[in-house]
Amino acid sequence: MTAEALAGRPHSRRTKPAASAAKSAAASRLAHIGTAGLGAQEDDLTFFLGLAPTEQSRLIRDGMEAVIVSRIATELLEIPVQTLLASLRLPSSTINRKIAQGERLSAGESDRAARTMLIYAQAKDVLEDGRLAAEWLLRPSVELGGERPLDTLDTQTGFDRVRDILVRLEHGVTV
Repeated sequence: MTAEALAGRPHSRRTKPAASAAKSAAASRLAHIGTAGLGAQEDDLTFFLGLAPTEQSRLIRDGMEAVIVSRIATELLEIPVQTLLASLRLPSSTINRKIAQGERLSAGESDRAARTMLIYAQAKDVLEDGRLAAEWLLRPSVELGGERPLDTLDTQTGFDRVRDILVRLEHGVTV
């Protein structure tokens, strides 16, 4: 897979040979994910961000491995799993059981995890630092009525609003 694909860059920036190689690698990797589920492998977070939106949607519908929630909390945001579950309004007993038993998330649960990864990646791109992105997600925002961006990702409306704020920040537009 190309470095651009791993970094979550839009596919239009790739050259045709790189896109073809990336497509082949992605197809191979998607076959693997079909058996283990997204979240089971070390590089799955980066891999998910490099997929085309239609492939991301398929993985969300199929259900990610529940351990992805733990990995988002610890590896990306550096917060306790319970904090992430509360922010995304996911039932902690159910998700903790799924993590412990190696089960997959439902499509709705996977969607909330995916929203978190996508917003984190966008914030990291805009702020040019993963730690700053995580801190930004955890800081109350005037633009969100005092809520933290992470706490709004449980709904599509909240996700859209956070994306809009990040786009405005990126382009220097007053929010």
